[in-house]
Amino acid sequence: MVAWTAPVALALTALAPTLPAQAAAKPTPTATAGPVDKDLNGDGVPDLVTAGGPGTGLSSGVWYALGVKSRKTGVGTGQVQTPATNIGLLGNGVTGNASGADFDGAQVLTGRFTGVDRQDFLYYYPAGDAAGIGGIIRGAGDGTMASPYNNQFTIGYENLIDANGNSPLQLANAFQADGVDNGIPDLLGIAGDATNGYRLGYHPSFGAPGLYFGTTTLINSTPTGGSDWQNWSIASTETASGVALVLRNATIGDLYLWTGVTMVDNGDGTGTLNHTQYQVAANWNTGVAIRTLQAADINADGTPDLWTVLPDGTHRAYLVSGLSTTGTATVTATRAKQLA
Repeated sequence: MVAWTAPVALALTALAPTLPAQAAAKPTPTATAGPVDKDLNGDGVPDLVTAGGPGTGLSSGVWYALGVKSRKTGVGTGQVQTPATNIGLLGNGVTGNASGADFDGAQVLTGRFTGVDRQDFLYYYPAGDAAGIGGIIRGAGDGTMASPYNNQFTIGYENLIDANGNSPLQLANAFQADGVDNGIPDLLGIAGDATNGYRLGYHPSFGAPGLYFGTTTLINSTPTGGSDWQNWSIASTETASGVALVLRNATIGDLYLWTGVTMVDNGDGTGTLNHTQYQVAANWNTGVAIRTLQAADINADGTPDLWTVLPDGTHRAYLVSGLSTTGTATVTATRAKQLA
């Protein structure tokens, strides 16, 4: 910042004019040289990843779309390069089928799940014959997957079940929200049943790819104060200010953001997520089926944004600004486009 120096006082006394009030400066987008969450090819801009297969509008596999960078600012615009690329054609490395159909019905996350400075791919099956099972495939660092037959790590059913034997309905990257950095991100999930209810669960990593053991049940209520976690979906990202969690209730259209997320162990087998809560939007895509909800700081303004992929294979970005604890934020949507 350039220093300001007061002018030398004049001999005659004059009344200083009243300056107009200055509006608060908006966060300035800045190109990021270091690692960026969801950046698969190392260009400093987040990218979009989704699984294909029946009911997705995309052929079977894992689809990768490169985030478009603004020529003016050097940061992401929310657009992605299309058609997207199917990087999952060799399968998951477990079935031996070498087929993109291995990922049918899977949720796909990205993160440094093998402990190196690049984005890997975690796939997880919330339902079907492989329910509760998943795995990790190394990222090649250029947006693609390495060959799964030498670079795959299995996540077993026992690794993620809760105290009642329930597998997560969905997962999100928890990064190191518990403050323990052993090189491998932890996971967050939602699990439960009609008898015992549904809860968030924290799945700590044991410092090796695919090795999660012992679920900590989180006592947090939903953003609206309820216990109906089965009606919520979650997506996470990490910014300079810490871990952020996006939470959506499709039935009522509520969209919330938790920032500064940290997990505190209560010492009795339960934990609590400490956070600051913002209501991003009301009546947001109410009743709309969203196949992929991906959080990332797309335009590098410090506030997490969203990408969605619908069952017809279309995608769009939602850029978030103007967070407030007393009202909803400003959400700017890009035009929906076919992904592939």
